Amino acid sequence: MPGPLVLDLGVGPGESSLEALRAAPGRRAVGLDRSAVMARRAATRAAAAGLHLPLLRADALWLPVRTGALDGVTGHSLLYLVSDPSAALGEAARALRPGGRLAFLEPAAGRVDLRAALAGGPRFAASMALWRVMSGLHRRFDPATLAGLLGGAGLLEVRVESVLGGFALLASGTR
Repeated sequence: MPGPLVLDLGVGPGESSLEALRAAPGRRAVGLDRSAVMARRAATRAAAAGLHLPLLRADALWLPVRTGALDGVTGHSLLYLVSDPSAALGEAARALRPGGRLAFLEPAAGRVDLRAALAGGPRFAASMALWRVMSGLHRRFDPATLAGLLGGAGLLEVRVESVLGGFALLASGTR
């Protein structure tokens, strides 16, 4: 029997999907991105790693999957960039089977712990600084708002926790 099927929304260069496949070899992942450039980068990285990562070029607001087809949906730095986070979460929830899980990592509003970023090393500090600037141009979430968006999409067992020294929120829920 095949492993769980997880859709990674906004797959970008594929980093999150590839790490998930390495961590759980039985998992089946599919990456979705609106950008052809990002899909090509993810395909190149997956091939170089010897991992199977099918890719879809589509918009997170209109997922090309059947209702209830997925065991999981993930997203990293997606909701803060889409025009309608509520619609994207509604589509993700629609695509989940009953009992399926969703998890998103998004930029947090409020104060951040610069020491945590610096303690992570120069690369981590630079990426957190860049993410902070970009999210300031688009949107950041507070825990209550992000939890409300997941609940509004019909998800249950919603949890939102601060991670990465306050730079991010990890939100999850179950259909």
